[in-house]
Amino acid sequence: MTAVARLDRLPPYLFSAIDAAKAAARAAGRPVVDLGIGDPDRPTPAPLVEVMTRALAEPAGHRYPAQRGDAGLRRVIAAWLAERHGVEADPDREILALIGSKEGLGHLPLTCVEEGDNVLVPSIGYPVYGQATILAGGDPRVFDLAPGRGFVPDLAELDRLADDHTRMAFLNYPNNPTGAVVESGFWSEAAALAARRGFVLVNDAAYLEVTLDGGRPRSMLREVDHRTNRVIELHSLSKMFNMTGWRVGFAVGNADVVRALGRVKESIDSGVFTPVQKVAAHALGPAFAELQRDVMAPYAARRKVMVEALEAGGFAVFPSGATFYVWVRVPGGGSSAAFCTRVLEEIDVVVTPGLGFGPGGEGWFRISLTAADQDVAEGARRFRQWR
Repeated sequence: MTAVARLDRLPPYLFSAIDAAKAAARAAGRPVVDLGIGDPDRPTPAPLVEVMTRALAEPAGHRYPAQRGDAGLRRVIAAWLAERHGVEADPDREILALIGSKEGLGHLPLTCVEEGDNVLVPSIGYPVYGQATILAGGDPRVFDLAPGRGFVPDLAELDRLADDHTRMAFLNYPNNPTGAVVESGFWSEAAALAARRGFVLVNDAAYLEVTLDGGRPRSMLREVDHRTNRVIELHSLSKMFNMTGWRVGFAVGNADVVRALGRVKESIDSGVFTPVQKVAAHALGPAFAELQRDVMAPYAARRKVMVEALEAGGFAVFPSGATFYVWVRVPGGGSSAAFCTRVLEEIDVVVTPGLGFGPGGEGWFRISLTAADQDVAEGARRFRQWR
């Protein structure tokens, strides 16, 4: 398969089409409320900006950064994992800084996928899982995330889909776009399946800290020994600290899997900008709890406003206390793309069609709560009065 053929297999990037439709509506002078992309509306906390300002003034930070992440940052990450999630990880062998978790997800299939191999990807999920598999020369094999199971996979289905050429499986909990979480025991069962079938188990944990009900979803590594299992978890500071544009995250897990990802990155990038690493170290240090509490403060109230309006308008909402999204059934179960087009055309609200996250998302749409309070309230009002 040629590189051109691989590119031809890639679907259009979901948010590009949404941006074009939104721009056209705004150009026409319409009062658009954007509840589409999950990009926090509030700024990065001022203390982190201050750390960045000081770090930028240090000439040493202008040079090439530590490729795997500054040793000090990796030690802070290890301490944060231990205190926050009860996970013990070796900062020298089991932690790797990333230019955002998307970069790590995109590069993971390159560590083990050859032509003819396959990767298990969810029927509803971040498009990068399948796209990265295709770019590595592999075949995405889709497993179902059904509403009847709370959008949690049936591990027996993964077992049936796996074969001798299955190299990896992508999971994402707490889940984007549904907000689903997994119960205790799930990760140990999933890891046992991965070990038996010989593939790497990946958890995209970008939303691990985005909880609206006071709960704390469990890290996969709290339940699975990464020293004896080929597992890896990817974390992001984007959602934790309103840092989507800063591009910093980290991978933690099995030393061999982390090392392989580091080898791929050595050939492709030059690491995370040193001042950004200093900000990340500060954010995950002693100031973490206060910073993160302030960042997450608006979302529970926004969700309450939106869900109450939707239910008053007759919409069926998937119950969730995680992520800053609301996952909603398309009335009548029709086309999610057609429905979202109607929403924009008739009430000037941008929401995201579920089909954009994979075939399992058809019949649903996603509302993002990463807009100003007044915009969320206005969008909620329009939905309540529309139906």
